[in-house]
Amino acid sequence: MVVPEALRIQSFLKLGYFIDYARTRYPIDFSRTNKRLYVDATREEILACGKECLWRTFSQSFKVGQDNVVPISGGLDSRLILGALLEHTEARNLSTYTFGVPGSYDYELGCLVAKEFGTRHVAFSLKDISYHEDDLLDFARRSDCQAQVFYSPPLREVLKRYGSSIIWSGYIGDLVAGSHLYAQPSPTLADAKRRHLKRRNFVRSTKLHTCADEDLLPFMGGGTTGIGPEDVTFDEQVTFAEAVAKYTEPLVLFQGFEYKTPLINSPWMDFMLSAPDHLRLGEGLMIEIARSAFPRLFGLPSKNSLGLTLGANPRYLTALKYLNKGRKLLHRFVPAFSDPHVLYNDYDQAIRSSPDVRRIVLESIQQLKRRGIVGWLDLDAIVRRHMRRIRNHGDALIILASLELVLRARE
Repeated sequence: MVVPEALRIQSFLKLGYFIDYARTRYPIDFSRTNKRLYVDATREEILACGKECLWRTFSQSFKVGQDNVVPISGGLDSRLILGALLEHTEARNLSTYTFGVPGSYDYELGCLVAKEFGTRHVAFSLKDISYHEDDLLDFARRSDCQAQVFYSPPLREVLKRYGSSIIWSGYIGDLVAGSHLYAQPSPTLADAKRRHLKRRNFVRSTKLHTCADEDLLPFMGGGTTGIGPEDVTFDEQVTFAEAVAKYTEPLVLFQGFEYKTPLINSPWMDFMLSAPDHLRLGEGLMIEIARSAFPRLFGLPSKNSLGLTLGANPRYLTALKYLNKGRKLLHRFVPAFSDPHVLYNDYDQAIRSSPDVRRIVLESIQQLKRRGIVGWLDLDAIVRRHMRRIRNHGDALIILASLELVLRARE
């Protein structure tokens, strides 16, 4: 079914990706998922099996003598990969890198892990790296001109250092581990699609699209052939078919590098998707296995626990959530109050204070305006509210600029 061009544009503004994308270079193999495998197993048996499957996954993938690189953040997927690799080689044989904004969880905790274990680490501060329109157009083409382009690593620097290396990506490890499970799963595929559309709004600061969720419904993926909801819930099927295939894959596994993706299509994934869902909920089973297998590594602070250690007192976590909300509010007016939740770059501030980011974003939006394809939006008003600090519209401005850049990269 062909998606009308106007609806394609609407899908990009709402979802951050074009809904009609059909290409995949890393298809997910669900054929070995079998929830009956662990029906009668004890918790201890399941944990032991998980450790064994994790070991087997990396024993099959790791080769001595390769230049192995692990992009590492404040999350758990890259940490799981690092822990498993350290069972097969020494830290001095591994390269790691972190990119983002100093003060954010991903940047600071990634650097902390690397320092603690002694890997060959490089930290790319996006505050200190110039943005180039040619690099963003290059990234758009490397990601099939499919999604927004500002959530990308510093392409020029990463290619220079690691262009011939093996990149060990934690690609969708959280999803495999159960991050998108619901305590009450959607009873039908249509319900799962509607839930996905209701929750998926790339832009939170304002509404850019005018289409209804029902307009997008006929063009959504899901309903994996040969797999029923008793093995992979409808919610996960839709996430794999939509957010993963149409957004995460082209953006995370962009062309130009050789990737290892050990957390998919591996004994680890087969185990994790076959394990009981009540254990996978909230990535609980993965965390339990990881803390047992790599206690020192998973004893360090993580983004999942707001910069505290896993299993931190819930009262401390609640207090931190309120503190971070206050810091985020202050950050809008006083940039020195950093927001630790910032992903990649702080585009709210960068558009105002970084000359190269501001020029690329604002010029791209003016070029988009001349195309006449988003005529229902007052683009000048959105820019004006942002630049005068009336509202933070960084999320809207980068998606609008991205739309222009991916359209231009296709031309």
